[in-house]
Amino acid sequence: MPRFKWTIERLDFLRTGYQFMNVRDLTKSFNNHFGLDKTETSIRATLTNHKIRCGRKGNCCLKRRTRQLTREQEQYLQDIYKDISAAELTDLFNNRFSTNKTLQQIKSFVHNHGIKSGRTGQYTKGDMPWNTGTKGMTKANSGSFQKGDVPANIKPLGDERITKDGFIEIKVAERNPHTGSPTRYRHKQRYVYEQNFGPVPKDMVVALKDADKLNCEPENLMLISRAELLTLSRHGYREMPAELKPSVLALSKLQVKARAMEKEVS
Repeated sequence: MPRFKWTIERLDFLRTGYQFMNVRDLTKSFNNHFGLDKTETSIRATLTNHKIRCGRKGNCCLKRRTRQLTREQEQYLQDIYKDISAAELTDLFNNRFSTNKTLQQIKSFVHNHGIKSGRTGQYTKGDMPWNTGTKGMTKANSGSFQKGDVPANIKPLGDERITKDGFIEIKVAERNPHTGSPTRYRHKQRYVYEQNFGPVPKDMVVALKDADKLNCEPENLMLISRAELLTLSRHGYREMPAELKPSVLALSKLQVKARAMEKEVS
């Protein structure tokens, strides 16, 4: 199973939604919008890892601190983690205390509490490399590829693919900022909008009027704020009948504007 990827769109959704909702409501809204089943623990960890703050004062963030392990269990982890791997530690821990902790839970706990394994992953003086004595047993892979050959799996410009969230991505001739490649995949709805209407302003997103992720025609695209997008999601815009969508869109814009005015007054 491929590793879950926190895209810019997903992080922006959390960043905007956390200004108005606690973690529980944010998790429900996030899952509803992207069709996922993330847990509150996963969302809370992502908020922390990406330094996303709610911006509210006092106890508005409703942070809960509960003791997950007993003192005896904590001491057990500290005592034996120095000699074994995290996977072995998880198995021994569950057998010792008749629990069903996952590997990720154990790894998170030892990390958050500063429990070190004592292993660096580096060779120390006197260690024997794994490939000692294998020189000459294998030869370089010569002749498989020749200079100028193009792999059969290279996709042409304009190639489209569907993301896990159901959106279309299109391959375009733009430098990939992460790999340096001269091409990259981008969300088709945003790319089509830019080609027809120009750049997307900061803090704005390209949304689909009919909520059909596969309909990226220019006339189906609209520019709205992230706060408006979040409000639409909370109203269940995607599941609304087509005849009600314009009214829900107008209501969402009005609610966002009203909240902004309340902030200015306060």
